[in-house]
Amino acid sequence: MKKRAGLQLVLVLALLPLLAGCWNSRELRDLAIVVGMGIDKAAGGEGYRLSFQIMNPGSSSLGAKGGGGGDANTISVYWAEDKSLFGALRKASQKVPRQLFFAHIQLLVIGEPLAKEGLRELFDFYERSHELRLNTPVLVSRGVDAKAVLNLTMPLEPSSALGNAKRIRNTSRVWAHNAEMEVTDIIKSLNRSGSMAISGIKIEGDRRKGGTKANLEKVELPAHAEIQGMALFKEGKWAGWADGTEARGLIRVLDKVKGTIVALPCGKQEDGISLEVIQSKTNVTYRMENGSPAFQIHVKEEGNLNEIRCPIDPSQRSEVVKLQKEWADAAKREIEKAVQGAQSRRSDYLGLDRIVESTDMKSWKSMEENWPSLFAEAKVEVSVETFIRRTGMRSTPYLLKK
Repeated sequence: MKKRAGLQLVLVLALLPLLAGCWNSRELRDLAIVVGMGIDKAAGGEGYRLSFQIMNPGSSSLGAKGGGGGDANTISVYWAEDKSLFGALRKASQKVPRQLFFAHIQLLVIGEPLAKEGLRELFDFYERSHELRLNTPVLVSRGVDAKAVLNLTMPLEPSSALGNAKRIRNTSRVWAHNAEMEVTDIIKSLNRSGSMAISGIKIEGDRRKGGTKANLEKVELPAHAEIQGMALFKEGKWAGWADGTEARGLIRVLDKVKGTIVALPCGKQEDGISLEVIQSKTNVTYRMENGSPAFQIHVKEEGNLNEIRCPIDPSQRSEVVKLQKEWADAAKREIEKAVQGAQSRRSDYLGLDRIVESTDMKSWKSMEENWPSLFAEAKVEVSVETFIRRTGMRSTPYLLKK
């Protein structure tokens, strides 16, 4: 019995070091919870300005007032400048009374002037940190600096960082002129050619009032943020913007369309018919043709007829077939416009290089160094197949009866 008791004691003592402890615990009252971060060029042009949007724990930040952002003091924005990002982060300790905590960061915004200089140096710091989240959505500010985007107050949400993260998620799902891009996606692109597309964000209205309580007290907001366009990058540097149908064509090639609305002409109206795309699938194939790469982009989409503002009868099969043809032609034009834009910029943000690499590694190794030139001259064929699944609850439009 004594041997057994002694053995148990030794076993307990041996297991004690393995028990979890709180040796590195941090009290909530000592932390400043960062929900948004912005990176701009420093005011003097050399170095970086790092901005932090921080939740105020004593406010109605988490919906104490019904989930809205009714209190202008829900958030605070601090900033610091330094020649390095890590230096700016540590320098912020001179202004922030608590330790910055990044585990709940919702959004990263990059200023357009900084994007023009290049992103390669930014994400080394981001990837090395054990606190910063690699699944954080990223936006490029358009016409304003990143700090102005973080300063914006917003109804319905406790912080503009959280609101804008939801905004890019929602518009990617239902409109398809933008796509959600995370830090890890950008790092992967920078490790390759540096060609990519990141959604942009713009402030509409009076940006001076956007960071004040007045922006929450008006029925019509003096200033609001809007997800707008795709920032295009070549070798890690901003190379232009894609808007409208070109942006949607780009999203189609990337196979990121989850839903959108297609407007078709009808009679004298350019947008007399609205179709909702409910399913879209893109397949890209590669082949060598006369010693040069060639691609076939095939898109298959399904949708519903949602609105008719002209005298046609969708109960007639011939009318439905005609609409499907017009829809396919419109989608093809958008994709071709996106391809032409990418080839003219000599930047493969369409991701065709990944198709070559995964299909024919041997050929890719010989083409990789000269890919921008080869991509610019590559033959790209586009085909689109469409199908109208439903025409709605009403068979005959009012205009046709009239």
